[in-house]
Amino acid sequence: MKKIVVFVALLSQVAFAQTPLATVTVESTGVVCSPGQCTALTATYFDGKATTSYTVSSIPYAPTFPFTGGTTINANADDTWSSAVNLPFSFSFFNTNYTQILVGSNGLITFGTGTYLPNGFCDWNFSQTIPNATFPVKNAIYGVYQDTNISSPPVTNPLLQNVNYYVLDSGVNAAPNRVFVANFNELPAFSCDAANGLQTSQIVLHETTNIIEVIINKRTPCTTWISGNGLVGIQNSAGTLAYVPPGRNTGSWSATNEAWRFSPTGASTTQLNWQINGVFVNAAPNPWNYCPQENEQVAAVVAYTNGTQTNYISGTVGYPLLAPMPAFSDPMDLTICSTENPMQVADLSANTSLILNNLSPGDFEIRYYENAEDAGNLTNNYIQTPSAYELDASRIIYAAIESYQTGCVYVKPFQVTLIPFLTSPTGPGTQNFTAGQTLADLTVFGTGIVWYTAPIGGTSLPNTTPLTDNNTYFAAQSVGGCESRNTLTNRLAVTTLLVLGTPTFSANMVKIKPNPVLDVVQIESSVLVDKFQVIGLDGREIVTESVPFTSATIDLSNLNSGVYFITLSAKTGKVTQKIIKK
Repeated sequence: MKKIVVFVALLSQVAFAQTPLATVTVESTGVVCSPGQCTALTATYFDGKATTSYTVSSIPYAPTFPFTGGTTINANADDTWSSAVNLPFSFSFFNTNYTQILVGSNGLITFGTGTYLPNGFCDWNFSQTIPNATFPVKNAIYGVYQDTNISSPPVTNPLLQNVNYYVLDSGVNAAPNRVFVANFNELPAFSCDAANGLQTSQIVLHETTNIIEVIINKRTPCTTWISGNGLVGIQNSAGTLAYVPPGRNTGSWSATNEAWRFSPTGASTTQLNWQINGVFVNAAPNPWNYCPQENEQVAAVVAYTNGTQTNYISGTVGYPLLAPMPAFSDPMDLTICSTENPMQVADLSANTSLILNNLSPGDFEIRYYENAEDAGNLTNNYIQTPSAYELDASRIIYAAIESYQTGCVYVKPFQVTLIPFLTSPTGPGTQNFTAGQTLADLTVFGTGIVWYTAPIGGTSLPNTTPLTDNNTYFAAQSVGGCESRNTLTNRLAVTTLLVLGTPTFSANMVKIKPNPVLDVVQIESSVLVDKFQVIGLDGREIVTESVPFTSATIDLSNLNSGVYFITLSAKTGKVTQKIIKK
């Protein structure tokens, strides 16, 4: 891994920062470029708390949910409870789980469905502060609890002025982040009716996190009725424990565009687990140093427990942690035919398009290095001008391919081979031949001999080309695709002359064996040989003996392995044969 790349697995909460959501995100320090490398995975999630205790905080007034559009409470009777409302999720309140509530027309919700009568009387008369065991409605959320009148009149527009409730299960508020919303919208205060202004507030219950919010658009007290008392807060069923914002624990107070959040602060109710392809990983920490051997689906799963109910929320790493290998091609080895200059020039960039193999050049950068470690680390010691790279010896070059998408670096080596400068081959400039002989029968000393029709350029000739009288052929050395230089001095000119009749001494009169030879070679001739010579490929004479013989044993054990020529001279001619020394 060369670059730090951070990915988020689920939708960010930025747009909904007002209320924490039970979501899980997973971040990585970067993709893994090859099996065996590691990346640190960090799960970020809301740490749910038990509802044994709460904290109260002021939050910005920024209503997320409409104040209208839900199921309305019957407006034919004031001071009424709704029928029992079934919650589609379990909500924990003071460490007890509930799935049913009552909405009261006087600005409150109670979980005491067995204590207070559905569709019955909702008490309005209070002056106590909380907690209080004698409070008229307990096990409740007050927001704003006050005596309002939902009857028509004084309500003049029941479609707008009402108590309504609904459940939202979509978008970021889809399960397990559903909300129950109770609205008390544009309601007259009892006795004052609309004279002191209309009352609008909202209570929101959040699934899984068990957060409670009270949103107050406007509250103005009717001071001529029960002293204008109003209450914001929460209280348990015994009336022994309550949480109230400052200045809102009963009394004649006013508020506009105000919001409060009641957040559980008990022991953590969450547990993080990691999964690979749906299988739990035991005791994986957070962050987790994960080293994939293959592409696997990795997820962080957080269990939120409310009493006997547990919600599981997962954040999945939604991209391959092990970066897929791009479809590169291997670079080609380069061969450089040396000139007489000490430094040679190679075009390393000839491999660029070959390596990319039709991949988009804009997605990658290729640099060339003399050192494998520098290539792997993308140091600045790269070859600055790869199209004109100078070198004086064969070497390995390392192509470092960096992916802009993943930050991964792939290194591919290739060989640059320098073929030494080749001079022209050696051999007699004029040679006799008999009818039927070919270029292969001419005596020329060198490596990979190739024949041409001209000293420069010309047409290449195969070794099977028949020799013609008084013709000149031109021989060059060839090694690794490089030839002795294409100049007058680097091709050997051989002029052939036809000899009429069969010479007395010819190759079919001689047997040289074994061939290849290890140490000793045996020569048998049907005519007397006056002289024998051992000649190297470079034309250098290595052994010469002028002892007449028809049968001889020659020790070649001192010679290095390679190709040599043995030339036998007789009074009637000369025979040259190639021999291989093991």
